[in-house]
Formats: sequence, C-alpha cells, structure tokens
Amino acid sequence: RLITAVTFVSLTALTVPCTTWADKRDGGAIFQEQCVGCHGSDGKATTDMGKQLKAADLTSADVQQQSDSELTKVVKDGQKKMPSFKGKLDDDEIKGVIAYVRQIGKGK
Repeated sequence: RLITAVTFVSLTALTVPCTTWADKRDGGAIFQEQCVGCHGSDGKATTDMGKQLKAADLTSADVQQQSDSELTKVVKDGQKKMPSFKGKLDDDEIKGVIAYVRQIGKGK
C-alpha cells in the first residue's frame, strides 16, 4: 500500500501543472530580452536604436521620480514609440521589470 500511495503521489505531481515564483522570468531577464535593444543594458538609451527612437534614459530623474503606478501604465500601454506589453507580460513580470529599472537607476 505504501508503494501504491507513493506512486500515486509521484504521478499526480508530474501531471498537475505547478506555477511557482521559479517559473516566472525575473525582471532583469525580461529587461534583457525585451528592453535592451532600445534602452541598453545600462538603461541609458545610448544604443543606436535608442538614439534613433529617442528612448527614455531609465536612469534619469524624470523616470526614477515616476511612481510604480505610472511606470506600470507606460509598460502596459506603451508610450510614444515604445510598444505596449499588455498581454505579453503579466502584472508580476511588469513589477519585476520596474524593480529592475529602479535598481539600475540607483547605479547611475
């Protein structure tokens, strides 16, 4: 009986999808995937594309002084030439990206 119970629990664990924090991409990884093309790895928008599009310097006081709510709106809805990430990133992923932007802002 013990072997049967262990087998059942093991098989159940394999078939039930489980989402944990480890399954989520962290904000830094998302930033590297989605944002560096324009904003650069340092967030200063000194890339060729960033200069061409006049992307925001994410380390600037103007950006860093915005509330998390304001930055969330920008990420979700897009701004100027920045695309919307609504439906592409969930709320936790957006929070992670904003936390990462705050972190690189401190390194200025």
